[in-house]
Parts: sequence; structure tokens; C-alpha cells
Amino acid sequence: RRARRERGRRAVIDAMVDLIQVGHAPPTAQEIADEAGVSVSSLFRYFDNLDDLRDETTARVFARYAPLFEVPDIGVGSLDERVEGFVAARIALYDAMGPMSRFVRGRVVDHPELAPQVGRVRRQQVDQVGAHFAPELRALGRAGRDDLVATIASLTSFEAWDLSRSEMGRSSRQVRRAWTS
Repeated sequence: RRARRERGRRAVIDAMVDLIQVGHAPPTAQEIADEAGVSVSSLFRYFDNLDDLRDETTARVFARYAPLFEVPDIGVGSLDERVEGFVAARIALYDAMGPMSRFVRGRVVDHPELAPQVGRVRRQQVDQVGAHFAPELRALGRAGRDDLVATIASLTSFEAWDLSRSEMGRSSRQVRRAWTS
């Protein structure tokens, strides 16, 4: 019985992730139940409420996409190789998680408990910029280093990617070219 319950919970969480990833955000309890192949009453037997489901879904997303949050070979290679690798890593992350990232950021106002997770990802990305481009940053004074890290992190943020893709109609290839240059 426990295994069946856990399978049902996983199916509901995966259904919510899948619905958000295809643009059904936020999905209704009925849509989630239909996608998971369970009844709405079963959904609420698995989770106390939709906020509980949202929290579990957020944790599942971070686990599912964990490798995409990393910059491969951080700090290794020539400057050109590091720029290419960094940009490729960011584009891959945002292409995979765009709808979910948009959903989570849009929910932060009504669900401030999501803010620490978003902040943690942003801090991780700032730290990655500093580590990946450390040789070039060492040559700068503290203020110059901080300014450049902040600029690179801002220009390669999810928000910048989303603006380029959604509002400006740029393809991933175009965003990659612009960020690389």
C-alpha cells in the first residue's frame, strides 16, 4: 500500500511538472489529476493542499534538472572555451526549464516561501561566474571585479534569456551568439 501511495504521489508531482513545462501554469487540480491518471480526491489524499504539492514539485524539479544547474569544467580552458561552455550551459538550463522558471518567478509574489529557492539559484549563478572567469577577474580591483561579475550574471540570467526569447522573439541560437560575443 505504501509503494502504491508513493507511486501515486510521484505521478501527481510529475504530472504537475509536465503540465507547467508545456505551458499549463498554474494547472488546476483537475488537470493535474487527469494528467496523473488519478482522481481529484486521490490527489488530496496524497497532498494536504496545492501548496504542499507545489513545494514537492519544486523539490522534484531541482532534482530532475540538477545537472543543468552546473557549469561543466568550471574554470577550465582558454577564455574562448570558457565563454562558449558557460553560455552553452546557461542556454541548456533555460531551454529545459523556461516554463517552470517563469512559473516559479511569477508565483513568488503570492508565495514568498519560494523566494529563498530563487535567491539560492541566483547566488549560485553569481558564484559560478566568479569561479569560471577567475583568471580575468583577478586582474581587476574589488569594485571592478564585483561590477563585472554582476554584469555577466545579469546579462546571462533567466530574466535576460526570457526577455530575449519571449519578448524579442530571439531563438536560442541567436541568444547564444549574442551572449558569446
